[in-house]
Formats: sequence, structure tokens, C-alpha cells
Amino acid sequence: MSNICLCNKVTKETIVLAVKNGAKTYEDVKEATGAGAGCCRGARCKGNIEKLIEENK
Repeated sequence: MSNICLCNKVTKETIVLAVKNGAKTYEDVKEATGAGAGCCRGARCKGNIEKLIEENK
């Protein structure tokens, strides 16, 4: 399991699952998983999250 959001330790698998369960935007994923809501406010992970959304929608 690889962490996409390092601040909140949210894994790729968790993000993909959120997308498959209906998260369509970065904000949706953030709300569903906490990814991007850590101390860096998505500076490190937002691009990777958006890429996962695109790949798994």
C-alpha cells in the first residue's frame, strides 16, 4: 500500500475506492478520505489525486 497523502497517510487504494464509490472531484475525495486536508493542504498530493480520479472514473 502506498500513501498518496503523506500528511494524513491516505493510501492509493483508499482514494481509488472513494472514486469508485462516487467521488468525482478532488474536493469529493478530500471530503471522503481526508486526503489533501493535512498540513500541506494538498501541495504534495493534489496532482496525484487528480490523476487517480481521471484513471478510475
